[in-house]
Amino acid sequence: MTDEPTPRADPRTDPHVYGGRRPRSERTVGRDLLAAGFLAVILTALGFPFAMLWQAVTPRVEFVVVEGGWTSVETYPDGYIEGDLMFAGIGLVLGIVAAVLAWAGMRERRGPILLLGLVIGSVACQVVAWKIGANEWQAFWDAVERAPAGVHMWRPPSVLFVQLDPGAAWDALRVGEFTTALESLQLGALGVMALAATFTYTVCAGWSRRPSLRTDAPE
Repeated sequence: MTDEPTPRADPRTDPHVYGGRRPRSERTVGRDLLAAGFLAVILTALGFPFAMLWQAVTPRVEFVVVEGGWTSVETYPDGYIEGDLMFAGIGLVLGIVAAVLAWAGMRERRGPILLLGLVIGSVACQVVAWKIGANEWQAFWDAVERAPAGVHMWRPPSVLFVQLDPGAAWDALRVGEFTTALESLQLGALGVMALAATFTYTVCAGWSRRPSLRTDAPE
């Protein structure tokens, strides 16, 4: 009686062999939600460097303080709209990059839940940057009011075409005024990053050969 030879492990599928495929982690809603929440928190934190970059690259409008008020040096300064354009442009690029990195770096959690975290984090990122810009804007006008006549000051960029007031929207919903509530939730440029991230992530999913979108799943 001869002993049968022990079959050798396939290095392509055996996780105990160096270079072999890692075992597939269990797919649960809880883990997907945790990954989506982690992604949303990271993107929200990026709102601080987003605001710094936006403030640094956007041209500022020059003002001069006069008796009883202030006026801009230029008659029709382009800086009034460049703040929105630069804000939207940075959000567009960051949304594309965030979607690609989320797709490539969180392969085991790909799916609609991760996309939801990507969208929430993208909106939160731009809201944080917008709030920082609004604080700089208010500080500028406070300084203008205290400055003597003849002083030149440069107005920081601000996102003008935004109407975001969740408190007012909630009060309108409580009395059934849905149109008024929607008017208080106009994201404007604050939604560019989320739209870019959603489009990019959806394109990546459309090119995937696997129904589950996970690279360790069979085709």
